[in-house]
Amino acid sequence: MKIERLVLGLALVAAGASGSSSLSTTTLSGSHVNSLAAVASGSGSDGEILSKCSDGAYTKNGHRWSSRLYWRFQSGSRPKGSDASRVAAALGRAASNITTGHNNCGLADAISATQTYQGSTSRAPNISKYGGCGGRDGRNVVGFGTLPRGVLGMTCWWTYGGRTVETDIKLNKAYYAWFIIRRSDCRGKWSIEGVATHEFGHAFGLGHVSPDYHSALTMSPVIRACQSAQRWLGLGDILGLRSLY
Repeated sequence: MKIERLVLGLALVAAGASGSSSLSTTTLSGSHVNSLAAVASGSGSDGEILSKCSDGAYTKNGHRWSSRLYWRFQSGSRPKGSDASRVAAALGRAASNITTGHNNCGLADAISATQTYQGSTSRAPNISKYGGCGGRDGRNVVGFGTLPRGVLGMTCWWTYGGRTVETDIKLNKAYYAWFIIRRSDCRGKWSIEGVATHEFGHAFGLGHVSPDYHSALTMSPVIRACQSAQRWLGLGDILGLRSLY
């Protein structure tokens, strides 16, 4: 008999409002961390931090989509003063970054995952302000709202018979400011596209890699203010997706 189960998503951690290099706040969020399937490939030796294009490390969360991901954006939840269409476009690029293996390492797109943005919705992601996952509602929704301080974004996913059937993503606008295009005087703001790319990585089955040794990869759980490098996947991010799709 097939059993439906809820798997709590992982949280992306902010590393200082001014871009502090401290990694002391690194945490994983989710009471089912022991259900993760960790598979690392090509990781560097202790103390060595590899470049994005040479670091082959990745982990998987033990779930994958067997069909196209259709998702919507809760446009009314966008950060104050932002344009709904521009935010939606940034989120769309983030999803595409994952499914097309967007990178600047010269790596070909050999990922079969697919997704389609279906427009706006008034429904909110089923993720509480405390970072807990709610029940399924048959919709895949990305939106902004409140999460615990220190957590930039969170993804929840639901599986049935070993396959993903629903996912929600929430970005934290209660404690963090956001940008679409980074200004030269940027301070204390985070990239919507960069953070959402990381979260869509979770939605498609990728887990976190160690920020101590793999900080250049998109799936590192720590991102600094004014940093947008997560938009481009690294070798490990792509190898992980290729192993799933």
